[in-house]
Amino acid sequence: MNRLKHILSKLTVRSRVLLSALLLTMLVTGITGTLAWNSGRQSALNLGQARSAERPVHLLKLEIDVEGNRTEVPVPGADFLLFRIPDQDPENPEQIQTTFTTDQEGRITVSLPPGRYFFQEVRLPYGFAPELDGEQQPIRRYDFTVSAESNNEVPIVTAYNQRLAGDLIIEKTLVNDDGRELTEEQRAQLFEFRVTFSDGGTYRYQIDGQGEHHELESGETLQLRHGQRAVFTGIPIGVHYIVEEIDFQHGQANNSSGNIHSEPSIAAFTNRDMTRLGNLILEKEVVNSDGSAVTDEQRTIDFRFELQFSNVPEDAAFRYTTNRYQIDEDPENDGDIREGTVSNGDTVTLRHDEVLTIHDLPVGASYQIRELETAGFVSGTEVVQGSIVQDAPNRHHFVNSYQVGGVEPTPAVLSFEKQVLSSDDEILREREFEFEVTFEPSEAHVFQYRIIEDGVGGELQNFVSGDTIRLRHGQTVAFAALPPGLAYTIREIPSDDFFEMLEEVRGTTINGGASHYVFVNREVPRGSAQLIIEKNVLGVGYDTNHEFLFDLYINGIRQDEVIRLRSGQSSAPIALELGDHWRVVEQDSFGSGFVQEGISNGTGSVELEHVGQNIHVRQTNRYVHETIQLSGVKTWEMPEGVQTPRHITIQLLQGDFVVRQLNVEGPNWTYTFEGLPKFDDNGEEIQYRIREVPIPGWDAKTTPENINLHNVWVDPVQVSLEVEKQITGDTSPNDETFEFIMNPGSHVVYITNSGRVHFPEVSFDRPGTFEFTVHETRGSSLGWTYDNAEYKWFVRVEQGQDGLLVLAEQWLTKNGDRVEGLLPVFVNAFDKSALLTETVNIPVKKLWDHKELTADLQPDAIIVQLMVGDREISRRQLTASTEWQTLFQNLPRYDSEGREVDYQIRELPVNGYRAEVTGNVQEGFAIQNTYVGMTEPPSETPDAPSTNNRLPDVGDTLTITAVALGLVSLRIAYLLYKESRGSRS
Repeated sequence: MNRLKHILSKLTVRSRVLLSALLLTMLVTGITGTLAWNSGRQSALNLGQARSAERPVHLLKLEIDVEGNRTEVPVPGADFLLFRIPDQDPENPEQIQTTFTTDQEGRITVSLPPGRYFFQEVRLPYGFAPELDGEQQPIRRYDFTVSAESNNEVPIVTAYNQRLAGDLIIEKTLVNDDGRELTEEQRAQLFEFRVTFSDGGTYRYQIDGQGEHHELESGETLQLRHGQRAVFTGIPIGVHYIVEEIDFQHGQANNSSGNIHSEPSIAAFTNRDMTRLGNLILEKEVVNSDGSAVTDEQRTIDFRFELQFSNVPEDAAFRYTTNRYQIDEDPENDGDIREGTVSNGDTVTLRHDEVLTIHDLPVGASYQIRELETAGFVSGTEVVQGSIVQDAPNRHHFVNSYQVGGVEPTPAVLSFEKQVLSSDDEILREREFEFEVTFEPSEAHVFQYRIIEDGVGGELQNFVSGDTIRLRHGQTVAFAALPPGLAYTIREIPSDDFFEMLEEVRGTTINGGASHYVFVNREVPRGSAQLIIEKNVLGVGYDTNHEFLFDLYINGIRQDEVIRLRSGQSSAPIALELGDHWRVVEQDSFGSGFVQEGISNGTGSVELEHVGQNIHVRQTNRYVHETIQLSGVKTWEMPEGVQTPRHITIQLLQGDFVVRQLNVEGPNWTYTFEGLPKFDDNGEEIQYRIREVPIPGWDAKTTPENINLHNVWVDPVQVSLEVEKQITGDTSPNDETFEFIMNPGSHVVYITNSGRVHFPEVSFDRPGTFEFTVHETRGSSLGWTYDNAEYKWFVRVEQGQDGLLVLAEQWLTKNGDRVEGLLPVFVNAFDKSALLTETVNIPVKKLWDHKELTADLQPDAIIVQLMVGDREISRRQLTASTEWQTLFQNLPRYDSEGREVDYQIRELPVNGYRAEVTGNVQEGFAIQNTYVGMTEPPSETPDAPSTNNRLPDVGDTLTITAVALGLVSLRIAYLLYKESRGSRS
């Protein structure tokens, strides 16, 4: 300390003020971070390198909508050429680069120096026409000027194209599956369609193309009746549409999806109304229990029947008629025949020998017929329950017995038979159907029955109420000698693959009477079909490898796998069951130049006629940009030992304009220009020719007959420049790599520490004076001061009398002044004191493996130490509340000698645990504590953390910062002292 006071006392006032300012600066720096520095000259150099005379230029192509209004909708895919108008020769504009195409935002962006220019539109996207000027002439040229003040945000050129439009027509047709004429109800039925447009737009339509206009937003629905058409007009060409019928059941649709094009797009939906109908027949018979004849009075008794229907349209009414039967002595009496309508829940009446037919019940309708009680009569059949089955005899016979007093009980007969409607002989022979038969009362009764087949009865079999009986087609079961007044129920047990006409009957045995029922089943149609999706593309010049993607919906559910097809391909067969309905939608490929002209059988259902057949869904697309491709080959002529370049650049010209450019590589040196428009906007076939970007040392030769190229070698002049790096100041603790750049060419070389390196050789294939700029990239490594010098290398090449190129002269300038020699030298300085301001943060986390130790004995805190060698720098207490982790912050990375400080982590011993430390300063440390068993019971030890969760302050962040600042201050004081001594001496 005395030594320091002595040094300070020898300083001048100026030096003391300077020292105070430096100490204050270092104090602020230590708190807020490293004091940034920069070189004014380096900043100026970097700024000069970043600045350019070029300004961003934007062309924005927008749409004029189908109604003629200018919009903000971008138009991608429009091709333009760009030309500069020379001031000295404005009649001969110069083309810049190749074809420019507007991107998805309708933009073309290019950087240009100040001057006069124009864009020339050479190809319009499909579905667009040029904007017209005041004289109705197409606008294709767009002039503009770039000045030094040109705005780089606002488009300099805004161009417009007129969007063309087409029509979409949705047609609805309804037919009956049995070929009958449509009813008035069918003609009045509304069918709902959801229409989706790829642009999400809202478009107007008219029913049948006339009358009121309606607006439909994409995703909304419209309704049509049989024979109606929804006619949309003014839809932009190229918009993809999807038309989906809601609750589609039976039929098929064509062109249910596609792109709008110049011809009307017609989506035709034909639905088949499954109108198979059947009749339900009720017969009435009256008998007397004594066997006497039916009286005239009994013939006029009305027996009432309650009807219940399900699976029929709501509020449906069905026509009924009765047979002619005589109710009086006049055979011509019109009252002999009755007719009317009946609905669900209605009651009808029947008389003896009367037959009532309910007409045109839909197949599949369920019914229940219950005979209501009539005084003095016993109903042989009380309830009949079944369904209307196609072509089945839905006929039920109701017998009522009038109870005559004093008549001896006579056994009754109950029988029922099985009839199966099927085309499968094996089913008719082998398939058995189960029936459950119950009797009440059934106590102490054993009944007997026999099975009759082909008129031959089998042996009597015993039967207990509730058992089941199995019957095949054509068999009849007959119960004989049943007591009269016995209630019975016969129920067929349903099967999944048959429709049951008669499901259940309930009745009572009649004295001396016979009740017979026919249970008819129709086989549920089974079978499958194969759906095959076919892809067909019209037009030429498209990419035959382009894949078209299809989404398949089966019964309204989109299948997970997307179907991918190329032109001419078909999908693998897709199995569909009878009754399934499908919908195929091809994803929009308009952006790739394909218009979906139509899809046949895009929507449909699998019907009986499809079973065992292939159903073909054919999607036809047209390629709207008819194109060609041109191919050529590059050949070389050169002396032995000369290597061809790695690649060449070839330009394709349309007239004098460059429209395409390719890089071509060996060893085959072949090239192909694909997707070239075959015709120009006037319908004339385009004639293309080839040109090669000059290659040093090579002379390119072409012929007008083809686009092949032949290159002949010309010896170029090759020169290389060497650069040197020198280092002054302190010795850096780490190797440092420096980067040097030479332009034009963006050649980059590197030198680690000091030394020399050559830039790649530069070839000169023509005479002239060439200029190159060489500079060092300014790095960001702490402690380094970088050389901001800018060298320029000049090379002059001349052509001798023998025609060969020779190196005439080369020279070097530094910051504008010519220097001796041809070696750019860059000098960088290193100051290790700058490293003292760099800090690191070290995270530490604690991991536990308590084994069998119970929670009440587990440690609730530990202490970790930050060490440098054997010296503790800081310590921290870790607990569950700190989530067993901490962070040592703002630690000096280097010591006063510029060496990187080696920090380590140590944990104070924890009774019963073995500690293992892993990690490093860069990634952080982890301490794994594993319980190994306590050598003594837990107790407070001198190293255990106190209960107040505070630790002594033994070198935390502030202390470390203070130490670092102290070291820096002492070094500054020492340097000032040396300066003072030097000045006195």
